Amino acid sequence: MLRKVLVFVVWFAILAAVNKFLIEPVWGELVFTAISTGVMVYLLGRLDRGAEH
Repeated sequence: MLRKVLVFVVWFAILAAVNKFLIEPVWGELVFTAISTGVMVYLLGRLDRGAEH
């Protein structure tokens, strides 16, 4: 559970930093948010599968 929270906190910090400093147009923020959310879901899914074994 702690690893899931840590992944979420780290990814949120990365998302906030990228949105604040690198991405200016709104569509870019939406695309980055969608991609980063997909990656975070994938990582959390891998962590879940690892916990079952």
